[in-house]
Amino acid sequence: MAILLLVIGFILFSIIWLFIELVTASSFNAFLDEKIMRRTKWLWVPIYALWRMFKEVIFNNKK
Repeated sequence: MAILLLVIGFILFSIIWLFIELVTASSFNAFLDEKIMRRTKWLWVPIYALWRMFKEVIFNNKK
C-alpha cells in the first residue's frame, strides 16, 4: 500500500511540475523543445537508431 501511495504521489508531483514548467515557458513549442524533447532524447534516440539499423540491415531485401 505504501508503494502505491509513493507511485501516485510521484505521478501527481510530476504532473504539477510539468504544468508549472508549461506555464513558465515562453511558448508551447519552447516547452516541448526545451523541457520534453531535450530531456528525453537519451531515451528515444537509441531506440530509433536501433529500429533504423534493423530496417536497413536486417529487413533490407537482397537484390
